[in-house]
Amino acid sequence: MEYTGSQYIGEYVDGRMEGEAEYLLPTETKYVGEMKDGMFHGQGTLYFPNGSRYDAIWEKGLAVKGSLKSPIWTRLEKSLKAITIVEMASMTRSQG
Repeated sequence: MEYTGSQYIGEYVDGRMEGEAEYLLPTETKYVGEMKDGMFHGQGTLYFPNGSRYDAIWEKGLAVKGSLKSPIWTRLEKSLKAITIVEMASMTRSQG
């Protein structure tokens, strides 16, 4: 499974990303953690190019509990919305 501009380092089970992995998004944001059925699932961290990081528990691609460590963002509720919009938009599957 490939997404435009993304790089996946990890294992596949039945053709889907599964287990411990690294996933580099086109925005240069990196996810390091558990994957299941092709989605972020379990414990994982998003590392942003600006030095911020978001440690979370993920369920089927969505963060259900997390904490943000950032030299820039100070309001968690604002940053979570931005993370969701930017990162989900960058995971658009390539055509062809």
